[in-house]
Amino acid sequence: MLPMNKNLKVSAPGKVILSGEHSVVYGYPALVTAVNKRLTIEGIGKSTKISSDIPIGAGMGSSAAFAVASSAVKLGKLDLERINELAYKMEKKHHGNPSGVDNTICTYGGFLWYRKESESFKIFNSVKPKVKFPKIYLFNTGKPSESTKEMVSHVSDLYRSRGSYFDMLFKEIENVTRDFLTFLVDDKSSDFGELVKLNEKLLEEIDVVSSSTKNIIRSIEKIGGAAKVSGAGGKKKGSGMVIIYHKDSEKLLSFAKRQNLKLFQVKLGEEGVRIEK
Repeated sequence: MLPMNKNLKVSAPGKVILSGEHSVVYGYPALVTAVNKRLTIEGIGKSTKISSDIPIGAGMGSSAAFAVASSAVKLGKLDLERINELAYKMEKKHHGNPSGVDNTICTYGGFLWYRKESESFKIFNSVKPKVKFPKIYLFNTGKPSESTKEMVSHVSDLYRSRGSYFDMLFKEIENVTRDFLTFLVDDKSSDFGELVKLNEKLLEEIDVVSSSTKNIIRSIEKIGGAAKVSGAGGKKKGSGMVIIYHKDSEKLLSFAKRQNLKLFQVKLGEEGVRIEK
């Protein structure tokens, strides 16, 4: 490890999971992308400055971005493999049993296909989309009252009591994840909106979406759109960030204005951890 650079300024991106929430903890694949919301750390110790435009507790990887950026500052250089290892250890302390997908995408950026084969063996590959990614919007349904660790534990409890049923659900999620991948890299004519809707239905089946969030998603579906939770979710109040898609963006934006839903866009496939000038 190099001597700590007190003047080093490092940033790491937030993320959205396109498909594979929760199932990724159990060895199933996830498709994830970095976004142009970033957390920045400058300096070490009492000189330390932290700034971020990643929403906290919304499923966009704010804790992973912090773990990655602070690991890079401590390491003193952009050794991505080592940064990812250190960040994963921090994420384990914070979340208990994370898959490692968040810290990995915050480290490497872009689009990634990720699978946790075991605690000590994780595989991931960069995905280069061959299609122009559909225009999506994000909406924050509110910070969940449960932590990510609590939501992961909740699904774990359900899995222990209904293992075969959850294995079936996770396999269906994997099929959707693979369909998303096919859509991106093989330029197939899959209906992106239908994939989003199916993904959300499965997330509701594993009980990680609150009633208030379901109501918002149903209202978007009624106008011909699609939406899904992107992250650990939440059962009682908010469920964090949702991805929203509609073939007619103007219709969606008009609806959002009438309903006072504050949608925002992000750029996908953004750069991973970097040293800022």
